[in-house]
Amino acid sequence: MTVRVTLIDGGSVVEIKASGQATRREAGWATERARELSANNDVMAILADCQDAEPQQSPQLSAEIIENFLFALERPLPSAYIVPLVWDETYAKAVRKELIELPPNARFFTDRESALDWLAGFQAA
Repeated sequence: MTVRVTLIDGGSVVEIKASGQATRREAGWATERARELSANNDVMAILADCQDAEPQQSPQLSAEIIENFLFALERPLPSAYIVPLVWDETYAKAVRKELIELPPNARFFTDRESALDWLAGFQAA
């Protein structure tokens, strides 16, 4: 799997771009790097673009990775998660069912444009 964690939108958004199969180690590294970058007060949001990622072995593992990321952040930032293109509706529903708690500042999206539009609403406020 390839995971990149960078700043976009003039440094106000942490972008995590993932492709291929994610391991817990790679997800953990991306979480830690995003947490480090989001400690900067100029960062206003997080975009996790996982369109090109492969599905995990189970919806439970997908939910665990998502929750671990969201709750690792030291401050609650609007977080947009673009689901993998290979998730069918059944898998997506199973992941959502496994999530114990999705913070109100986090949303799932199927495309980058919608995710960025939603995040822009927070940045303008």
